[in-house]
Amino acid sequence: LFRSNQPLVVGSGETPQGWSDRLQSFTPVREEEWEIAFYGGTFSALPKEEQRNFLCRILPHTKKSGVLGIRISTRPDRVPEETLSFLKESGVRTIELGVESLDDEVLRRSGRGHTAAAVFDACRRIRQHGFVLGIHLMCGLPGQSEESFYRTVHESLSLIPQLVRIAPTLVLKETPLERLYTRGVYRALDLEDALRQCGYAYRVFHNRHISIIRVGLAISDENGEGTEKLVAGPWHPAFRHEVESRLVRETIASYLQEHPEESRFLIHPKDHSIVVGAGKQNRLAWQKICLGTMTVIPDASQPRHTFRTSVGQNHSLFGESEGITS
Repeated sequence: LFRSNQPLVVGSGETPQGWSDRLQSFTPVREEEWEIAFYGGTFSALPKEEQRNFLCRILPHTKKSGVLGIRISTRPDRVPEETLSFLKESGVRTIELGVESLDDEVLRRSGRGHTAAAVFDACRRIRQHGFVLGIHLMCGLPGQSEESFYRTVHESLSLIPQLVRIAPTLVLKETPLERLYTRGVYRALDLEDALRQCGYAYRVFHNRHISIIRVGLAISDENGEGTEKLVAGPWHPAFRHEVESRLVRETIASYLQEHPEESRFLIHPKDHSIVVGAGKQNRLAWQKICLGTMTVIPDASQPRHTFRTSVGQNHSLFGESEGITS
């Protein structure tokens, strides 16, 4: 987006030999499946020889136990047929596409250089070549209303992604977006708006069983956090946790409105943090609704991201997705 500050967002400075050495010495903590990923940039826009050199270095490591293949990120207008064929032959398994929006006006004002039609075409061809498709969506883009973002969320389901990343737009130093912000042409979302919009998208994708691999943007460089490079925007150090926790608060509050006598909920232990909320604020909110004393009981047999009531009914912690009007 706007030639974003890529070293800040994805890191820089490590040589190919450096990451090759790290891969050589890396072993998973436990038995699991994983991919070797080139993140954050437009990998397929690199010169073909550079792509080939990187992939050749990585390919031997894909033979390790548990390694599924290679993952790259790129743009919808950088995946012609010959490139997709080359990537497939070179061991790439997953392609994450920077979709951002499916609103042509938003794409134009964000300087993306392509239309929504290009996104649909790219995703179709990526699937036809047998890649795992991931997409990245953003709210708070220039010219993007809340309704526009919600339409993009619902329209993106027809792209048939298997993975999705959701993030609010942040204004970083030394980017064209910073200049627009400084001139007053662009106004960043506040945190509440960003949490609500990302929460809406989270609920839609979760209920369609699409893997949500990240919520929010990690700001880091080779020296660490890098938050001093943030000019404006809804950054939160635990953005995903906050989104999930608020969805849980809304879901159980809605349930209690209809069943105020219910005060005992079973959850998976790993969901405890998002259920009770920071400072136990969720439990405090629910206690004002329920007639009894609110009790949250961890139970390892309970499926993740669900809660069970005293009558034995299971419900999603994130509620049902909503439709929108045009």
